[in-house]
Amino acid sequence: MQNNRKDLGRNKALKIKKGDNNEQTKKPFDKKTYRLKKYSNKYKVDQWEDRRKKAVLRQYYKDLQKGQKNAAHLKTESKDNDTETSNPQPKGNAFHAAKIEYLKKKDEKKNRREEAQRKKEEKIEALRKYREEKALKYKKLSKKTKKGQPVMKDRLEMLLEKIQQTS
Repeated sequence: MQNNRKDLGRNKALKIKKGDNNEQTKKPFDKKTYRLKKYSNKYKVDQWEDRRKKAVLRQYYKDLQKGQKNAAHLKTESKDNDTETSNPQPKGNAFHAAKIEYLKKKDEKKNRREEAQRKKEEKIEALRKYREEKALKYKKLSKKTKKGQPVMKDRLEMLLEKIQQTS
């Protein structure tokens, strides 16, 4: 009974296909491909990879066209420059240019490292000086007489120094 129903469904789809050529032909619903497209991660990844490949190719061809335009522009420009200047600059090969760029980056990195080291040393020196001054100030302020009263001589000197620095 079930097989008959399936056969009827298939026959119906085939009849629609075989029917009038003028009318649109209706394809039978394929559940397997539908589920594959809807739920399969592999299918989605493949779709993404295809889109990515197409985008990369588009970008590549776009860059090629730009390069050709620039080359044509440079040729016309170089012809103009050759007539104006007599000694053209020698062109280095790609390896030479890469080596020069590498050496520049290496020097910049070395300079940054030295600068960071110098700043670190300055910071350490400033901290050491601050701590010494703080210790001296604490000694002066913590002096006491025999009876436990603070010694006012040092406190007055510190106040005098502050006044002189501000004015």
